[in-house]
Amino acid sequence: MAEDYSYLGAGIVLIREWNTSDPFLEVGNVSAYTLAPQTSTIELADYQNPGGGTANRVDRVTGYNLNYTFHDFKPENFARATRGKVSSIAAGTVTDELVVATKGSYAPLVRLASEITTVKPATGTATYEAGKDYRLERGMLFIPADSVITPANPAGTPNVKVTYKNADLGHVEAAVTSQKFYEMQFYGANEARGGKMVRMVAHKVTGGVIESMGLIGNEFGAGSVPGALLKDSAKANGQDISPYFYWQQEK
Repeated sequence: MAEDYSYLGAGIVLIREWNTSDPFLEVGNVSAYTLAPQTSTIELADYQNPGGGTANRVDRVTGYNLNYTFHDFKPENFARATRGKVSSIAAGTVTDELVVATKGSYAPLVRLASEITTVKPATGTATYEAGKDYRLERGMLFIPADSVITPANPAGTPNVKVTYKNADLGHVEAAVTSQKFYEMQFYGANEARGGKMVRMVAHKVTGGVIESMGLIGNEFGAGSVPGALLKDSAKANGQDISPYFYWQQEK
């Protein structure tokens, strides 16, 4: 009886910038990792029979798409998929940030606040009362409708200065870098064969742009990133060596 090679996979995806010796980073929880060859079909019609048909056909591979879906909303994943740069903002205190505060409205701060220490007039030393004249809500400054804070004059001019604390923050500036290429490796286990190990190494992958960022929904968030394999000429230095990818599995 022939051995069963059914496949049901789970595993991890590692990534690093192409043509570097950087350490591989784990993408995290990935629910889909798909390699899809693309083809162009060239057909020769059968001109010898009135019923038609195909005399010959060639399916040329025009490329390989590689798509993955991540669920770890960490800064590195977002930066990679938005042509962005990631940085860290250390926990600390912001002192006397000038803010336009309007009654009945939120006033966003430069950083997500974890605690507001004081709110004062922009040009004074008096201190407004927490809980009455202002509140911390969703990392922002909120001004109740009955606050004694004087409206900005002229409009748009900062009328308060805020001192607040922030936790450690991951920060991504999107769309500030050009496209990059990556090396990606998949290490998995075939559950249908008792957990036998499998591996796929993609030598050069275009850094795709995230298709959507679902920030509100009834299901766990997912970032779907489409990409493609490109020829890595440095890998094709011998007979029968693929410049695109290779697959390994335990027998």
